[in-house]
Amino acid sequence: MKVRKSTLVSIVFVLPSIFIVGIFVYYFIGWTVAVSFTKWYNIAPNWVFAGLKNYINLFFNDQRFHIDLINNFIFLPVFVIGTLVIGFFLAVLLNSDIKFESVFRTIFLLPMAISLVVSGIIWEWIYNPTNGALAVLFQFFHLQPINWLGSMTFALPGVIIATIWQYAGFTTSIYLAGLRGIPKEVLEAAKLDGAHGLKLYWNVIIPMVQSSTITAVVMMIQIALQIFDIIWVMTQGGPAFATDMPAVYMYIASFKNGNIAQGAAIAVVIFVLTLIVVIPYLSTFGKINTEE
Repeated sequence: MKVRKSTLVSIVFVLPSIFIVGIFVYYFIGWTVAVSFTKWYNIAPNWVFAGLKNYINLFFNDQRFHIDLINNFIFLPVFVIGTLVIGFFLAVLLNSDIKFESVFRTIFLLPMAISLVVSGIIWEWIYNPTNGALAVLFQFFHLQPINWLGSMTFALPGVIIATIWQYAGFTTSIYLAGLRGIPKEVLEAAKLDGAHGLKLYWNVIIPMVQSSTITAVVMMIQIALQIFDIIWVMTQGGPAFATDMPAVYMYIASFKNGNIAQGAAIAVVIFVLTLIVVIPYLSTFGKINTEE
């Protein structure tokens, strides 16, 4: 059986990508999984098999990991809903033929272009209880400034607000693409049938951007499960683990405490949680595309 020249050319161009992904993605995933079953408890490699000991310790004996999971499951829904709601309303605004649309689009999408480290530094200054922007505002109204990042009560909400600000522009861009993909004929027909205002959005527009919503939800859940940078810059998981997350604990366990196997086990847990979200998404998205 002869192989077409075009097929051979395609294979040649694809092979480097397969090689790079295989080495830098799948190999290291496999390596991490393997390490999580060992007794590699310090910097020196130790490949002695430990079975499920690291996972048992995490889920049954490690109180910090329990706190991290609780924090993450509080962070996740608030972050996802916040970015979706704000992103959708901003996209609707940009799609409504407003004046200076390009200026507003730049302003709304700008946080997305800023690195999480820079965002963390910005918000750390905003929350500074002595001379931060919020402290100055509170003092202007003769109110007592809040030590946002030093408070067990306000630290996690403060981090969530900062992260929503960072990623709302991302969901805005997803929804804006979805809204601009709706045929004008469909909207005009819906208006002739009596769909106006909220009724138009609820019955026509929101169902038609369903694929955008699913994409945004899955991507925001992935980000929430793996959140690290902005939290590390702002609080390093404090105060007293109030903002600690699995990814932060993974970093500390692996690179500060030298417990490589424990860090690998946490990484595998995060990876599995991410797969639980991604696999149904791939299936659902495929069905939606087939139906469309």
